[in-house]
Amino acid sequence: LVLPAQPVPPWIPRPPYVKEPEKVKGWWNIRVQAKSEEDLEAMRKAGRLAREALDLAGTLIEPGRTTEEMDKELHAFMCDNGAYPSDLQYKGFPKSVMISINEVIAHGIPDDREIQDGDLVNVDVTLYCDGFHADTARTWVCGEGDPDGIRLVDSTREALEAAVATVRAGAPLNAIGSAVCDVAEREGFGVVKTLVGHGIGEFFHGVPQIYHCRTSDKRPMIEGTTFTIEPVLVEGSPDWITWSDGWTNATADGGRAAQFEHTLLVTKEGCEVLT
Repeated sequence: LVLPAQPVPPWIPRPPYVKEPEKVKGWWNIRVQAKSEEDLEAMRKAGRLAREALDLAGTLIEPGRTTEEMDKELHAFMCDNGAYPSDLQYKGFPKSVMISINEVIAHGIPDDREIQDGDLVNVDVTLYCDGFHADTARTWVCGEGDPDGIRLVDSTREALEAAVATVRAGAPLNAIGSAVCDVAEREGFGVVKTLVGHGIGEFFHGVPQIYHCRTSDKRPMIEGTTFTIEPVLVEGSPDWITWSDGWTNATADGGRAAQFEHTLLVTKEGCEVLT
C-alpha cells in the first residue's frame, strides 16, 4: 500500500517542474555547460545535505521497518533543512525518495512493506536546495545478509569508486563504463546498460548521459561540469521489466541488484565528489 505523500512546507522553494510538469526539459538541460563558482557553492551545499540524508537512511534500515517509515523520516530531514525532495512530483513520482529492494534495480516506491533480514536495500536521495539538485544513492545489507549479497554490494561500491577515479578534464566519457565493467566482469556480475548517469545542476536530469557499460563514446569530460555516476550491478541477467505501477524497475530473472551513486564535479586534475 502506497500512502499519500508527505506535505512540503510552503516556504521551501520548489523546482520548476512541480508547478509546470513540462519544465522537466528545457534549454538548460540539453547543452553541457561549466558551472560558475557561485553555482558550485550551491551544489556543494546540496551535495553535503544529500550525503547527510543518506547517512540517516543507513541508520533506519532494520528488520521490521517499512520503507514508508523511511520515506517519512527522510522527507522530514530534507524539509527541516530547507530542501525540496526532488523525486516528489517529478514526472508524477508519488514519494520523496526511491527505495529499491533485492530484485528492484531502481525507482522503487516506498510503501508498507517491512524490510526483512538479509534484504539488499538501495536508497536513492535527490534534493533541491538554493536552486540546484544533488543526487546520490547507496545500497545496504539489512542485518546479517549472505555472502553473495554482500559481495554484490561490495563490488558495486568498488565499481563506482573505480569509475570516479577515471574522471578528469579531457578524459573520454567511455572510461567510466569501462571501469565499471572491469569490476563487474571480474566478479561475474551483470551491468544494467540502459539506466544511465546524467548531467545535473539547476535541472534534475540532463546531458551528458553517462553509460556504465562499454561504449565508443570518446567525447572528453569538460572541466567545471557536473554529472552523476550510478552503476547498477546484478546477480544474473541485466535485462529488466517495469512493474504495473509504471515506476518500479526490476530484474527480469529475479536476480538481486545493487547501486551506488555520486554527483561529481569535473576538475582539471580529477574530480570533486559533491555527495
